[in-house]
Amino acid sequence: MPEDWEHGGFGLYIHWPFCQAKCPYCDFNSHVVAHIDQTAWQAAYLSEIERIGTETSGRVLRSVFFGGGTPSLMDPAVVDAILTKVRATWPMANDVEITLEANPTSVEAGRFAGYRDAGVNRVSMGIQALNDPDLKALGRLHNAKEAMQAFDIARNVFDRVSFDLIYARQGQSASDWQAELEQALGLAVDHLSLYQLTIEDGTAFGDRYAAG
Repeated sequence: MPEDWEHGGFGLYIHWPFCQAKCPYCDFNSHVVAHIDQTAWQAAYLSEIERIGTETSGRVLRSVFFGGGTPSLMDPAVVDAILTKVRATWPMANDVEITLEANPTSVEAGRFAGYRDAGVNRVSMGIQALNDPDLKALGRLHNAKEAMQAFDIARNVFDRVSFDLIYARQGQSASDWQAELEQALGLAVDHLSLYQLTIEDGTAFGDRYAAG
């Protein structure tokens, strides 16, 4: 008799392994390259979806998550092709959540409408800090003003918006963190993810820590 999970819904994770820059704390599978052949990557995604589809035929898809890396570097046309293939491969729940991770830069915010039209209904923004000195220390490419502008654009484009913050940052006090949390909650974000800054081997921060 089939296992219960074979009758249940499931989620699909799609990894985009490219970034504009490698953050010094990041130990994810992400890479900085001069050129990305998005046509080749699209073909690879579609082939993999077809392969997985034959192994999961009939199962109901309840969520799709584009993670990375920085998926908001993907051409909206690639996201559209992927989601078109996904819809043709699995029956989807009526309330399916389709999330795309995004950096809060003006360039990437300009793609938001294209992602929405492709079927994305939730965006998760890697804001990480709400002040410029800490953003610089974390190696982020955006500033606080740009992050808030991108957040406002996202709120007007998507039904659901979330963002990430990193705490236990260099020199951050408990009162600083409390004030930042109050500011974040005042933005009426739908979902807030909080991550403790950790020093991982093989990262720039890890190398600096090892060097004292």
